[in-house]
Parts: sequence; structure tokens; C-alpha cells
Amino acid sequence: MRRSLAFLGALVGVVVSVLPATAVPVVPGPLGTGTMPLACGVPAQRDIRVTRKVYEVGQRRAVSAKVMLAGFEAGWVESHMNNLGCGDRDSLGVFQQRPSQGWGSPAQILDVDYAATKFFEVAQRMEPHHVGGTAGQLAQAVQRSAFPERYDQAQGIAVAQRDEAFQPYGLIGDKYRALGGPGGVLGGPVRAEADALLGGRFTEFANGMIIWHPTVGAFAVHGQILRRYWDTDAERAWGFPVMDEAAAGTSPAGTTGRYQRFQRALFLWSERTGPRVVHGEIGKAFVAGGNERVLGYPVSEETPRAGGGFHQDFESAVIHWTPERGTWVDRR
Repeated sequence: MRRSLAFLGALVGVVVSVLPATAVPVVPGPLGTGTMPLACGVPAQRDIRVTRKVYEVGQRRAVSAKVMLAGFEAGWVESHMNNLGCGDRDSLGVFQQRPSQGWGSPAQILDVDYAATKFFEVAQRMEPHHVGGTAGQLAQAVQRSAFPERYDQAQGIAVAQRDEAFQPYGLIGDKYRALGGPGGVLGGPVRAEADALLGGRFTEFANGMIIWHPTVGAFAVHGQILRRYWDTDAERAWGFPVMDEAAAGTSPAGTTGRYQRFQRALFLWSERTGPRVVHGEIGKAFVAGGNERVLGYPVSEETPRAGGGFHQDFESAVIHWTPERGTWVDRR
């Protein structure tokens, strides 16, 4: 989403050990001779699901551009970016990793997320020892192939597949195109699709994000509403959006603005009042009382009351709530 690496800290990666600059990393054994058995056919085309997953794993690990390209070069050379169930000797998967050489169990290696994590983990450990070298040379340091020149030779197609994997796709891609793509309100993508915090997916763009969950669909969040959403714990606090941002009504004071509904809150923004969150029992009373067209835009967040409960200030009213009395509205 859309979000700094701090926001994505809940996504699980593999910790990279820090080694002295002079230490040579210990890596699993060579992957094979480079000779693929005839019975193990390599498809002519990449599997787009594989390329997207490899990119996602690299992004999650915050790999450098060189390490990312090394992953795509190695994946193309070894399997044409397909999750192969066979290979030279016991080699398997996208990177033709060998269980007998310490890369993992067969089931692990055939999990593209695991296989890509292992490749990038080793590449990141090797990278400081290959300053000035090419991505292909780094790929060879990881793979230790009998044909080291093949990785640099694959640079062109690897770049094209890397760039393709970065683009929005699926329901998020459909929403992005419906909103005008790079020329629309969101601008160009800046992070590829990744896991959201509560089971959904998101893609971050220059001016906002599109976030999707199977129970609600895909919606865009941007501008001041997005900033407030992020600042107040996003989907963990308010759930997923259930609509795109839209024009709100005109208040009795003449204020106009924008609004967006989430599963557990309403966000309202105007130039004069800024972005505010209305939720819970006060949110219900706000809607029942005629919303911004009658009570005005919120000018504060929900605040604890002396003696218990909460209140929230609006342009033309204050809404109170206590456990004993429920909600009531004081008009200004």
C-alpha cells in the first residue's frame, strides 16, 4: 500500500545476517551442470505468476536494482521463469535449486516465494563482494553454473520481464485503468502489488494507492484522506475502503469537500477543516442527523469527555456519547 517500508514491516521477510566485509559468505552448493534432461521440457515463455512473485519477494526484501536483475536473469536462464518440477539431477523450481546441496526440501523449493527468498538472501550476502560487477556475475556467484556467461546474455529479456512484473494487474490493474492509468489521479506505480496487513492486496502509486480485499473489492485512496488513513493505523483501525473518494455535500457554513467510507469509519475532508475520521456511535448519530449538510464538517477528532464517553466537534454541532445516555447532539 502505498506505503513506506515502516508500514510494510508487518510483512514477513527473511533476516539477512550481517557479515564482516572480508568474510566470504557460506552459500549452498552448486546447482548443477547446466544440462537439462530432455524429459524435463522448459516452456518457451515465462509464467507471469512466477515473475510477479519473484518481483514481489525482491521488493519485500528491499533488494538493490542489481540483485533484482540478477534474480530475473537467473530465473530466465534456469527455467524461463517457470516453476519446474524437474531438472538436472535433483534440481527443481524457478532457480533449479537442489535439495541435496542445502537449498531446501523439494516442497520448499517448489514454493516460488521460498525459492525467490533463498536466491535473494544469498545474492544480498554476496553483493558486497561483487562491487562493480554485473548483475549476471552476481547471478553466477549465487548459482555457480557450468555456463557463467549465460546470465549476462539474458539481460535484455530479464529487464523486460522485470518491468512487466512491476505493472498493476488483476482487479487492482482493472481499477487503475478505469481511473485513467498513469494519466489519472493516481499517477504511475511506485511499488508492485503486495500483501496488505489483513489479508488483502495493494499497489502504491505516485499519488495514492489501490487496495483490495475479497469481501469488498478494489478501491483507490489518495490525497489527504490517504494520509489520514495511514496516520491512524489504516486497515487495522478502519478496515478496507468500500467506495472510491467522492464529492461530499455543502455544509450550512458553505464548506465543500470530499468523503470516503471504510468498513468501520467515514473520512471527511475539506480545505478548511482538513481530513477527519467519524466512526462508532458518533458516526451513526452524524449520519442520522443529516451528516455534513446539516451538522457541518468535523473540525476535531473524537475526544474523551470528562466523566466518561466521547464527543466530537462539527462546524454546526457537537455530538456526544456516553455509555449511560448514548448519543445526543448539541447544535451551535
